[in-house]
Amino acid sequence: MGNGNSRDRKLSIKAIIILTCSMIAVIAITSIFVFVKVSGKEEPEIITESNLEKIINVSDLSTLEAVYNGIAEVTNSENPDQIDYYVSYEAKVKAGIDFQQVDLDVDNEQKVITVTIPEIKINDVNVDIASLDYIFLNHKANTQTVSEEAYKKCIEDVTNETNAEDTIYELAEENAKNIIEALIKPFVCQLDAEYKLVIN
Repeated sequence: MGNGNSRDRKLSIKAIIILTCSMIAVIAITSIFVFVKVSGKEEPEIITESNLEKIINVSDLSTLEAVYNGIAEVTNSENPDQIDYYVSYEAKVKAGIDFQQVDLDVDNEQKVITVTIPEIKINDVNVDIASLDYIFLNHKANTQTVSEEAYKKCIEDVTNETNAEDTIYELAEENAKNIIEALIKPFVCQLDAEYKLVIN
């Protein structure tokens, strides 16, 4: 894409999102042991909320990274109805949860462990400034400071778009549930396989 009056170009690709469902966090599950030392002896540990909290004691874990290709439009500062230029960009967006806000409940009588995860949040937006490419409708806008202005507009654009994109939140939530299950289930199964794990 270069300078020119290519207004006929399809700008509907503004909301293209390539979801890469790769786990961002590599968690050391080696911290999960079947036995702990109690009074100098190795004895099976009773399942409690505090035991499980230690296992998932991670803060602001990103559970999804989305690569976003978008086009932002920049209007004239004096005439907001006039578009000065379009700028295409590539950005990476990370979504996840604060694991310290995960709610744990252990019912030892019913042998049910209930985990409630907090709200999924966008915790990082990174626009690749080297990826910016412009279509100028007003060539006077092509100044030495255009990159700084365009960069801010791209961050604003991708933030607005991802906040309105349900798929990102849904996949990040699903990944968060999978991570919690991968952390807790081996520990629980070794202690008492009859326990049921419920993640909300």
